Order: sequence, then structure tokens, then C-alpha cells
Amino acid sequence: MDIRIIVTIADSHIGIIAEVAAQLRAAGMTVEQVLETVGVVTGVVSQGNLPRLSAVPGVVSVEEETTFQAL
Repeated sequence: MDIRIIVTIADSHIGIIAEVAAQLRAAGMTVEQVLETVGVVTGVVSQGNLPRLSAVPGVVSVEEETTFQAL
């Protein structure tokens, strides 16, 4: 099952965030957005690949995206 995620990048790696995003792709993530100014990469990944993403150099955290719906 695929889940939407938000990956936070270390300040020390923001200058090379495109390279980190490429490594995230290689680890199985479908990258949708690379937000360099805030050090975040968003996208989709299968649950089984989550541990691989956390092992990418420069990744601080990998979190499931939370969505809210107004009633």
C-alpha cells in the first residue's frame, strides 16, 4: 500500500537537496515536490520502503502526511 509522506532534510544537506531527492527516488520514493527553502521533500512510497528512506544521508525524519477535511 502506498502512503503519502513528508521527508525533512537536515540543514547541512539543503544545498544538495536535489541529490538527496535523487537518493530518495533510488530508495523507492516517488518524489512529487522538492521544497528547498524549507528543506522538505514530499511524495509517495510503499510502506515496505519506509526504512530505506530513513537511511538516506541527510534525512532527518520521514512522516506520513496528515490530511484534514473541513465539514
